[in-house]
Amino acid sequence: MADLISEITNHVLIITLNRPDKLNALSPDMREGLIGLLQEQTDNPSCRAVLIRGNGRGFCTGADVQPEQILKRREHIGEEVEAGINRIIRLITNLPVPVIAAVNGPAAGAGVSLALAADLMLVNRDARFHLSFARIGAVMDGGSSWFLTRTIGARRTASLALTGGNFNAEQALEWGLAYQVVDNDELLDTATTLALKLASGPTTALALIKHQIAQAETQDLDNTLTLEARCQQTAFNTDDFVEGISAHQEKRKANFCGN
Repeated sequence: MADLISEITNHVLIITLNRPDKLNALSPDMREGLIGLLQEQTDNPSCRAVLIRGNGRGFCTGADVQPEQILKRREHIGEEVEAGINRIIRLITNLPVPVIAAVNGPAAGAGVSLALAADLMLVNRDARFHLSFARIGAVMDGGSSWFLTRTIGARRTASLALTGGNFNAEQALEWGLAYQVVDNDELLDTATTLALKLASGPTTALALIKHQIAQAETQDLDNTLTLEARCQQTAFNTDDFVEGISAHQEKRKANFCGN
């Protein structure tokens, strides 16, 4: 059975982490497979949304750490992080389409980073996020320090990361990390419905919105206003904008084509 399963249905790429016996811990082959899949979607017009999910009772418990092997490679671990999880996170955040993470059960280490990198995170009631790096003498990676500090603040991030703590589904929602909490047996259907909705949206405009949000983290208001004007210029000159305006005028649902 493949450790990574992918399929495109109705313009949604569904990626399933498929090592349920290991709580979908990322093997080197899975990391390379994710990198390849995400790279393929950068210029793929048939993909207009991505859904990442885990098979079984967990989302992803991070890297599949084999103590003997990791100790042999520790002098070069920074290079491995850059070539592995960091590439995955950069690809997810730079994809020109919305990315949804459907978090079922535990996520730990790089699995937390994978979920946080998505544009929208849906979680089931059993979801729990473990910042367990410090427990083995490691530090946060995969962008988790960046995502968490900017969303939940430095103090709360420190209280979790320094103690190797965790937080649950309701806390993720309360803190603004999760988009929605759903019952366990409804997670996949709810996430798929959301992915289909986004995939039928104005793809260029959604890509520009992602870009605006990313840039707003570091830009001042003046530069943000300039960027918004440039993005609006691009959006107004798409077929989807013409369709959106026509649908609004005719009081009907827009049928966006993705460009």
